[in-house]
Amino acid sequence: MKQVFVAFLALQVVLVLTIMAADPAGKGYDCEKAKRSLKSCMEYLTGNVDSPSAACCNGVKELKASAPTKDEKIAECQCIEEALTPIPNFKQDRAIALPKECGVDVGFPIPKNFTCSSIS
Repeated sequence: MKQVFVAFLALQVVLVLTIMAADPAGKGYDCEKAKRSLKSCMEYLTGNVDSPSAACCNGVKELKASAPTKDEKIAECQCIEEALTPIPNFKQDRAIALPKECGVDVGFPIPKNFTCSSIS
């Protein structure tokens, strides 16, 4: 009986470790959510309006909250860069200014072609 219990307990430990290894950061970083957070900023980032909207700044705040660790910031940076690349009329100077305009430090600049792996 003792051997069965030990084997069962070992199996449970292996199962828990497998689940943790498959998703080490809990829910993990959600790139699609980050893209949705910046969607309301497109008018500003393409030069159609002079300042970011309140909804845009709330999205920038969500970006900061969704990536508290260095690895998540790097993933977020790469995600945003990927999302901004195909946008026509994208204004890089506005992307650089966006966090400051919203009073939020996201931990990295938002423009295209930033080396995301350099985030500290």
